[in-house]
Amino acid sequence: MLNKRGPLDGIGHTQAAVLKHLRRKGIASRAELADLCGVTQAAVSMMTRDLIERGIIMQGARRQSQRGAPHIDLMLCETIGYALGVHANSYSLTLTLLDFCGNRIGEQQVEGPYATFSDVQTTIKTLKAELLASNGIDDHLLIGAGVAMPTRFRHGTAFLDLAEEVVAWAGSDLASTLRETLDCPVMIENDANAAAMGELALGNTTEHDNFAYLYLSEGIGSGIIIGKELYRGNLGNAGEIGALRARGLSRPSFDDLAAWCKEHHGNIPKGRSSDQWTAYLQANPTVLDAWLRKAGPELATLAFVVTAVLAPSAIYIGGTLPRLVREKLAPWLDFSTSNPFDGARVIQPDIRLPQISAVDAVAFGAAAMILHSVPGNSGL
Repeated sequence: MLNKRGPLDGIGHTQAAVLKHLRRKGIASRAELADLCGVTQAAVSMMTRDLIERGIIMQGARRQSQRGAPHIDLMLCETIGYALGVHANSYSLTLTLLDFCGNRIGEQQVEGPYATFSDVQTTIKTLKAELLASNGIDDHLLIGAGVAMPTRFRHGTAFLDLAEEVVAWAGSDLASTLRETLDCPVMIENDANAAAMGELALGNTTEHDNFAYLYLSEGIGSGIIIGKELYRGNLGNAGEIGALRARGLSRPSFDDLAAWCKEHHGNIPKGRSSDQWTAYLQANPTVLDAWLRKAGPELATLAFVVTAVLAPSAIYIGGTLPRLVREKLAPWLDFSTSNPFDGARVIQPDIRLPQISAVDAVAFGAAAMILHSVPGNSGL
């Protein structure tokens, strides 16, 4: 982490819990926060007094309670700090800027390709400067940046196991390089984990406490939410469902769809623009239907395993694979009809597509993870 002191330095863990509850609820009284945090009202009063003095939270309207004295609403100060989310892959770069309440302030997306990491650095730096300047935000108010990419983690933050599509980006320490590029604390995250956090923070209108987010991109992965928290597992690699399917086998991924269409139709769209691919697939429904008959059972098998092990209340089907395709894959996750394990039974989870309105769920989720990590930015 850079030696920058910000407005959130020194926040204690219980104070951080107060901030998280206010971010989720929007407004709450001291009594409500005491119940949510499991502490006394006196303790909450002392903590919130400090947060008010520092400008991190504000007092709002006075509400009459059913019994006793009126309650005073508390809320976060949205301009006390900002979080940046970056989604980087070989085909595009997306940056999302959130205020301290988690509201989207701005988004930027630039198509690739990005063959080298130096191209990624240059574009990220430019887009960051444009986002901050266009919204009149001083650089010192940036709490940190979450950078999500196709990767797994090894022992030590300097070593990343990059996916094949971006393996050319490999360097001695990408985290340090990105901290220098962005001039703020940086957290590198797996894209599927970030997408799951984006859904938790911005979508999830049915308020599932436990869900799996299947991330269908150039490869396949998943993010796991348990008790409204991201479950990372050892080293942060939980949810690697791609490891359940041998490398020599096809998989329900964008890369596999593109290869199939090229083999069975010929020309395909350049890059991974969702609009271009949607138009292409709508014009060639026979090719898409044939791929779905192959990919549907593959996805059903993987989702059944996830359900049998984790018993989530919902499974979201997200990723860069066009929404049109994911909508057509969703019925395969009704295990009563797809029957992936020949009569084996699990409790059927709710099958949903992501409900967020952001341009990029991964970039949004990466930024949300920065807000979620307060305090603890010293560990980014």
